[in-house]
Amino acid sequence: MLTEHLTEQIAEYGYWATFFGTMLEGEAAAFISGVAAHNQWLYYPWVLLFAALGGITSDSLLFTVGYFFGPKILARLPRHQDKITWVQQKITQHQIGLIIGIRFAYGLRTIGPIIIGSAKINPLKFFGFNILGGILWSGIIVTLGYMASSVLIWLPFKSPVVWLVGLVIILLAILMARKFWHKKWRKKPQSSDND
Repeated sequence: MLTEHLTEQIAEYGYWATFFGTMLEGEAAAFISGVAAHNQWLYYPWVLLFAALGGITSDSLLFTVGYFFGPKILARLPRHQDKITWVQQKITQHQIGLIIGIRFAYGLRTIGPIIIGSAKINPLKFFGFNILGGILWSGIIVTLGYMASSVLIWLPFKSPVVWLVGLVIILLAILMARKFWHKKWRKKPQSSDND
């Protein structure tokens, strides 16, 4: 089964798979690492640490790229101009909230830190709140994987039908959350005079 195979891969390559996986795949790697921790293939506190470090490192690198090359990169992304404009309009008033929360925002996981970097936010401020955001993100996503696995373990674990039903439920929950965030991010920003 797919989930079982992925958790075995995480377990085989250990915490480095969690670290690099969260840098590249983000939520999927953190979630699956939580599943692996519940199955005692990995130690839960270490999974939280390595997932947080992967997310923090990824966002820090993207911020740095945005800080030095942001305008050139963003100009080449016409498809994302609505997201870019929205973040650019909000960044002056909501710096801390955006730094911490951008990793949770649908469609902004990669481009968000680049936009923040291009706004020339103080790097020390970014790195400090990025650490806080990475810790929160890791705690939530890894724990969701851990809890999802603990729920599925009560069911007849070997049955492919049960795994399929469980994964469909989890996938539907994720899609509903993404749809909610997508609607929230697409709302037209109000005038900055009213904020």
